[in-house]
Amino acid sequence: MTRVAWLYDMDACYAPTGVTRHALAQLERLSRRDDFAVTAVAGRISRPEGLDYWKSLGDLRRVEVPVRTRDLLRWWRVAPAPAMEWFAGRVDWVYCPAEFRVRTRRAKVAVTSHDVLQGFKFGSERLRRNTAEAFRRADLVLSVSHFNTARLVEAVPECAGKVAYVPNGAEDIYFEPTPAADRAAVRADLGLPDGIPYLLSVANFQPRKNLARLVRAVGRLREVAAGELALVLLGSGAPEEERALREAIAGLGPKVVARLPGYRQGPALRAAYAEATALAFPSLCESFGIPAVEAMAQGTPVALADSTALPEIGGEAGWYFDPEDDDALAEALRELLDRGDERGRRVELGRRIAGGYRWDAANDRLAAALQEHA
Repeated sequence: MTRVAWLYDMDACYAPTGVTRHALAQLERLSRRDDFAVTAVAGRISRPEGLDYWKSLGDLRRVEVPVRTRDLLRWWRVAPAPAMEWFAGRVDWVYCPAEFRVRTRRAKVAVTSHDVLQGFKFGSERLRRNTAEAFRRADLVLSVSHFNTARLVEAVPECAGKVAYVPNGAEDIYFEPTPAADRAAVRADLGLPDGIPYLLSVANFQPRKNLARLVRAVGRLREVAAGELALVLLGSGAPEEERALREAIAGLGPKVVARLPGYRQGPALRAAYAEATALAFPSLCESFGIPAVEAMAQGTPVALADSTALPEIGGEAGWYFDPEDDDALAEALRELLDRGDERGRRVELGRRIAGGYRWDAANDRLAAALQEHA
């Protein structure tokens, strides 16, 4: 029996990113394995979404530390005690599904590296220093893509020899057909006119997601300019980030139909994928791209940036473009819209490719890595 303490910040369940999806999916599956004994550990939970999820774990052994997770991590940067075993008891591994630096007495530490390029290119000096130290101190680093692994070893050479490939995935719900009732209700949910087709983005509003360029490029499509094809940006961001997007949309003309309805999850997100004409993913910095897998699993065409990890994930199913070129983005979307036969062929490829990125398979890789490095 392998004893594992899983550590994460449950307040991240509010507007969950790919990191949180990864963390929860791995916890659920690892805790169901007969050869693992799992203890879920989190700092003080204040968000209702985190509390609801925490309660949903039922009989799983759980420990809520009386300080916020971020404060516990800050403390561990300067002090060795209390070690993780003080909270979780005797364990073989402390598994952090994010780039956490923890203190232990005897337990080994495994951390997941989600996006080295983002952290080291766009992050602060303090973030780069803390993340690099977390990787150096870890006994095992789990990397979500081969692209990310290459960047990881470049940035922190000490990681060579202790990295295991454990990709992200899509929840099972995205591989299931979307009920007709959900599809019929999706436009009302997104605030769209009945029957209008739409292009979809699923991303936060950080500048690295490149959504302002997407807005400009989509505005060049004649269908969009005429109000016959809408743009939906699912996500959220800081007030100034959202304001910049709304200003870009306002500059497209009075007939353009664009919506920023916030995040969607579960059946509502599945329906948004199922009814979308295509997913557009122009990110400048992506070390996996869960929305691309979710969209492909639902049979939605995907237009993807031709850089970072997205070509690795989308394979031959994607319609690719230079994410720093407005013309290239608009041309890729134009081709996707105009070539119905090719669109159908790539949709079928996408379904097969997406099938290789499921959380059960990712958890098998995680379990094997923990046991191999024990």
